[in-house]
Amino acid sequence: MLRKNKIVKTIIAIVFWVLVWELLSLLVGKAVILPSPVSVASRLGELLITGDFYLTCLNSIARIFAGLLSGIAVGVILAVLSKLSFVLDAIISPAVSVIKSTPVASIIILLLFIFVKGIIPVLASILIVVPIIYENVRNGFDNLPTNLVETAKIYNLSRGKKARMLWIPSIVPFFVAGCKSALGIAWKAGVAAEVICVPAMSIGSMLYDAKVYIESNDLFAWTIVVIILSFVIEKLLIGLISKIGGRWANG
Repeated sequence: MLRKNKIVKTIIAIVFWVLVWELLSLLVGKAVILPSPVSVASRLGELLITGDFYLTCLNSIARIFAGLLSGIAVGVILAVLSKLSFVLDAIISPAVSVIKSTPVASIIILLLFIFVKGIIPVLASILIVVPIIYENVRNGFDNLPTNLVETAKIYNLSRGKKARMLWIPSIVPFFVAGCKSALGIAWKAGVAAEVICVPAMSIGSMLYDAKVYIESNDLFAWTIVVIILSFVIEKLLIGLISKIGGRWANG
């Protein structure tokens, strides 16, 4: 029943905002500024029957996923290293803070001076994801249950047993929360990087071309594609991560 109500609410919200969009389009009266939902839907339909559309989407998804997964791995490794060593913590923590504070656009532009444009969306996603995962995993370490920590000391457990019996079960909820936050941000950062560096066959390059050639229908159509892909990927990945995380947390 709850699921049915949620679906009905979603449909009502979509219909309402499409009607608002149509009304604003009529009031503006200039398709180049604000095209109608019908014209955008028609253009989206044209894109859906072309092979290049799916290749473009796959290219962007592959780049951003590569950045997301690499960022998660690097973030976890850095958090573990900083926990195990005071010296490494003194080196790693300020570097992560600097990366976190640097605007995404600045990171992308700096990367343009060093790397070929095809890899920049991957690197941008990595640099955006690392601080999120790092901070969440460190928070997990900092919030280990005191009674379990004392028990581990009493029984003089090895690091391997501490990791398996204490660290992983306690940190998994923080890790899963970090992954949920990182996913959406990595997707946005990756597409933004593509818009700036314009790699071939990418969603970002399609958005850039739509802006340059003032193709409003294309701009809105590709924006809708970005939103839909972001929603679908987020639901699928978060469900998978939560399921795996639940198994880890339960031993």
